[in-house]
This record gives sequence, structure tokens and C-alpha cells, in this order.
Amino acid sequence: MNAPPSPLAVAQVVARNLVPIVGILAFGWSASTVLLLYFADTLLSLGVMFAGLASWFGRGTVEDRWAARLNAEVGYVASAAFIVAFIAVPLGVPLVFVGAMAGWNDLGALFSDPALQAGLAWQVVAAVWSYSALWRELHVRSPDELRLKRRFSLVFLRWIAVLMVVYSPILGLFGRFGPLVLVIVYAGVSVVAEVAPDRILALFPDRGGDALDPPVQSGKDTAAGNGGPNARRNRRRR
Repeated sequence: MNAPPSPLAVAQVVARNLVPIVGILAFGWSASTVLLLYFADTLLSLGVMFAGLASWFGRGTVEDRWAARLNAEVGYVASAAFIVAFIAVPLGVPLVFVGAMAGWNDLGALFSDPALQAGLAWQVVAAVWSYSALWRELHVRSPDELRLKRRFSLVFLRWIAVLMVVYSPILGLFGRFGPLVLVIVYAGVSVVAEVAPDRILALFPDRGGDALDPPVQSGKDTAAGNGGPNARRNRRRR
């Protein structure tokens, strides 16, 4: 099992996720814009993993020519974009409620916001960089070794937490501050996902046991690299 993060690492994670909340409360950032950026980050993160898996499964089936490989990679990215566009509809339900609370009457004006445009552009660049890194990793390690299922679960569950709040009666109590509440929920779950991911994953046992870190075995049963005396005793019995 991974060692628990140091207090400094925890403080850095908390501080990084507090930046949007502080920006909203102290500098007048739009909570709705921040939530839109969170949504885009979720979709792009999922898309990177979908494209990486498609590339990994398609490896060895493409001619060893740069044009054929490039064409195949474009196809993998396009397939991932199609999947993401499909799941964006149910995942985007919170934005409908947020739009009603924030009074989104002119979507053109909303997306003409320079802050939103800059945030989206930065996220696209980060997604391209992340995909290139994943693509290189998948050339030397398998998806299981990279624990992509675990990564997917942690990314997906952050937005699921937002959905759960949207569908609960709690959100209506905050009125026009509803978007801020959703930002706080997303930021809080992000902190837990980075600091103590198994606490979140353990709440969803049906997602597959390999998403969790394996339990630490006792020293008695791991001594000498042979499974320890208990394991040797069991082998002698068999």
C-alpha cells in the first residue's frame, strides 16, 4: 500500500484546490465559470484515458509506416472524443441547474468570457501533454500496471459527487450561491481523492477490487520472500 502523504504534500493539495474558492470569494471570479472549467477538465481527463486505451489495444494492428500510425492515432482520439461527447450529456445535468441559478440567458456572451476561454485553452494544452505522456507510458507498461481503472474511477467520482448534490434537496437551500456550493464540493472531493483515494473508492465496492491499493501483509507472512512460516506450513500440509 502507498505510504500516506506527508503534511507538506497534504498542505499543497489543499492550497491548490482552495485557489478557485478563494478567487470566487475574494476576487470576484465567477463560480459558474469555475464549474464549467471543472466539467471540461473531467471530460478531457476521461478522453485522455479513452484515447490511450484505444491506442494500446490497437497496437500491433497498424502498418509500420508513419502515415498509417498517424492516421490510426487520429482515429483513436476521434473515437475517444465521440465517447466523451456521448457521456457529456448525462454528466452535464448539473450545468443545467447552474445555468438556471446563474441566469445564463446568453450562451454566446458566456463563452466569450476571456477567463473562460483562457481556462479552456489551458486545459486543452494540458490534455494534449497528458495524452503524450500516457502514450509513452503505455509503450512500456500495461493499463493494469498503470492502474488506469483507478485513475478513471477517481476522476469520474469527483463529478459524481457534484451530481449527487445537484439531485439532493440541499442545493435549493443555497439559492444563487448554488454554483459556489458545487465548486466547494468538487474541490473537497478532489482533495480527498489525492490525499486518501482509497477512502473514496471503498464507498463503491462494485467498481472492481483492483482500483484499491492492496492491503499490507503482515511481516510474519512475508518474511524471507517465501510467504513466511505460515505460508510454508500450508505448503507442507498440501
